[in-house]
Amino acid sequence: MLALREEESEIGVKPSERSTRELLRFGVVVLDKPRGPSSHEASAFVRKILGVKKAGHSGTLDPNVSGVLPVLLEDACKTVGFLLKQKKSYVCIARFGEKISEAKLREALARFRGKIYQTPPLESAVVKKLRVREVFSLELLETDGRDVLFSCEVEGGFYVRKLVFDLGEVLGTQSEMLELRRTRAAGFNESQCVTLQDLADRAWFWKNEGDDKLLREVILPVEKTVFLKRVVASDGALHAISTGANLAIPGIVALDEGIKRGESVQVLSGKGELVCFAQALLSSGEIASRKNGIAFDVTRVIHSF
Repeated sequence: MLALREEESEIGVKPSERSTRELLRFGVVVLDKPRGPSSHEASAFVRKILGVKKAGHSGTLDPNVSGVLPVLLEDACKTVGFLLKQKKSYVCIARFGEKISEAKLREALARFRGKIYQTPPLESAVVKKLRVREVFSLELLETDGRDVLFSCEVEGGFYVRKLVFDLGEVLGTQSEMLELRRTRAAGFNESQCVTLQDLADRAWFWKNEGDDKLLREVILPVEKTVFLKRVVASDGALHAISTGANLAIPGIVALDEGIKRGESVQVLSGKGELVCFAQALLSSGEIASRKNGIAFDVTRVIHSF
């Protein structure tokens, strides 16, 4: 990170040192969503368990799909649009109309790696419009008769159900998705997940015994979910940018190198709190070489000071 000047921050609190109530306001639960409820229903369960006013999810999972579902709490919901573009990983069991040799399966899977055209399936809630999505990896794991287990890492907005259908078309047979599980999303994997029952148990200890240690283990600061390049604002600029003003060069303490014009960044306080998202009007090099001027256009305020 390129430091423009030194400053001892006195405003705010480090994300790791927030009170439990504040953590719930700016927190994220990485839920292991079970099969059955919709993503919206799963988020509602989390909201009721924790007693927060609002909860939203990043990256919808169909009711019959399980796995990693980041649930954003209260003000953390404002970051959702900046999480959906992250890569996602899945394991899937598909059943074909006939037994397919491993050689033919591997040949068919190879045709779907890279950037491909895909139309969302009829079951999805989005516009059924042809679009391009990237498949970063697609690997055959195991076969058992007509059933095939494979894994994939894909761009956000990719539909594995449609991939299974298209594989059947390529192989000249019927195909259906038997089971799908998301193993990674928004930078989180299965090992970081908590089940609804486990979350409820941890919340019970906090509410009834006053012991928040177990609950704090699974409520992550929202700052851990954002992977954009960083800009650190001075204490004097925090109130202005958190009320909608743009960030000028004199209000910047430090920033990551390599920021380009037009790029979205996260603006942090000196304590490391996520203040807002902004669009760069100047590059890192231009900011470092100038003393004045507007450097970032604030697009979404997360934390007010």
